[in-house]
Amino acid sequence: MAETNGIPKVGLALQGGGAHAAFTWGVLDRLLDEVDKGELSIVAISGTSGGALNGAACAYGLHDSVPEAKRALDQLWTLVGEASPWHSFYNFPNDVLKKPPERWNVDSNLMVIWQGMLQQVSSPYATPWLSNSIGSIMEKVIPDFDVINQKVPRAGVPKLFVAATDINLTALRIFGPGDHSEKALMASTCYPTLYEAVEIDGRFYWDGGYMANPPLNPLVDDVDDILSVLIDPLFVENGPPHLPRQIVNRINELSFGASWVTEVSQIELINELLDENANLMHRGKPYKKKRFHVIRADGFMDKVGASSKSTPCMEFFCALRDAGWAAAESWVRDCLPRVGKATTFELKEIVKKRTEGTDEAIHTVHQAERLRMH
Repeated sequence: MAETNGIPKVGLALQGGGAHAAFTWGVLDRLLDEVDKGELSIVAISGTSGGALNGAACAYGLHDSVPEAKRALDQLWTLVGEASPWHSFYNFPNDVLKKPPERWNVDSNLMVIWQGMLQQVSSPYATPWLSNSIGSIMEKVIPDFDVINQKVPRAGVPKLFVAATDINLTALRIFGPGDHSEKALMASTCYPTLYEAVEIDGRFYWDGGYMANPPLNPLVDDVDDILSVLIDPLFVENGPPHLPRQIVNRINELSFGASWVTEVSQIELINELLDENANLMHRGKPYKKKRFHVIRADGFMDKVGASSKSTPCMEFFCALRDAGWAAAESWVRDCLPRVGKATTFELKEIVKKRTEGTDEAIHTVHQAERLRMH
């Protein structure tokens, strides 16, 4: 399952993160170059929130060609920037005296602080003029959803899986082939303090990040190599945040990242069980070990600050895109040759130890992350 005709196969797991998901735009743009050269095959994509939008645009475009996938991603982020009611306010660097990425940090911006305070005392049901524009945007990016709803896509076209959270059931909902629509993408991106819950077939949904950010399980049937593109930093180097908004933002990052850490640990546990019993079955099929790969830029994301997730500035999107492209370039150079052969990041030190809870385990994680950063 690792390769077809010598081409490495991966399943992409795309994390959400508001405006920061433009980082994944850059990652995909670089990976698509390898697809175009026949050096990589993207078999399936799972995504949450902004990751779901990126995945949908990419999958739709690949039904035509790599250039069309790149065009769809460019159109997506252009339309997102134009649709925001604040885009004119943010359409400039936050502080021209600072160098990137610090210039994009708006944690102390009074307008952003005011927005955050307003979300705590208001309700999207009381501000219907701030409607969710994702549906109309995705109708333009994907004019024919039947294209990505094929149960068995043709060769070279990835399956798409989109995560949302069922509010009443505290349950994960995965929209797969046959379920995709602009409303499914609205559900996946529905941040509850900004937008009214999205109703689909009598069920109500919020952002998928509360249950899976991003979901990995939908990929295991199709690929043995899972490449996660992470937005929220797993590791921040400095001490705890001090400003109220920074504290809230880090709480959200920890909450949204926890599901990914847990799911990776669960899949790795099954990998270990395979060492004892090579005949494990999954959904009636022999189960094979999964290999993990990650593209992340914790240092960059920490410096831009979590508050900039709500900064709909096209110049900022382009800066994030460029950072994503550079991170993917490093991954292609260092890790792509090992796809189909080995996990390419410190799985035990970076992920598994995070769930053990002991002081020794935390020390191991800290040392591994510091070595990676420096």
